[in-house]
Amino acid sequence: MRKWMILLAAVLLGCKQYVSATAGSLRAQVQSAYAQTLTQQYPQAQQAFRQAAHSARQASKKLGLLVRRNALDRINETMAVLPQYANPENQADLAVEAARVLAQIDQLEQCFTGTF
Repeated sequence: MRKWMILLAAVLLGCKQYVSATAGSLRAQVQSAYAQTLTQQYPQAQQAFRQAAHSARQASKKLGLLVRRNALDRINETMAVLPQYANPENQADLAVEAARVLAQIDQLEQCFTGTF
């Protein structure tokens, strides 16, 4: 029985580390893309946001086994709109949506620990 508990603890720790690393990577991608808009590099920012959205969709496949699906769906929905806001006319909207997705990414770890 004790061996199973140790194995379970090791698996859970590995899963927590995966969720944390994935959240950190997505967070860094969004922050980097947003920083490009602040220096008026809009085409590069749009591409970076598209790449971040793609990364989020790819990560959702594995994260869906560990966290609530609706949390991942909200992140993917928000990520999908970010490229269209990466232009000079929509800076305020982009700031709001980028902050929203960063908060949603932060909640991923809470979703995982709340499951167990």
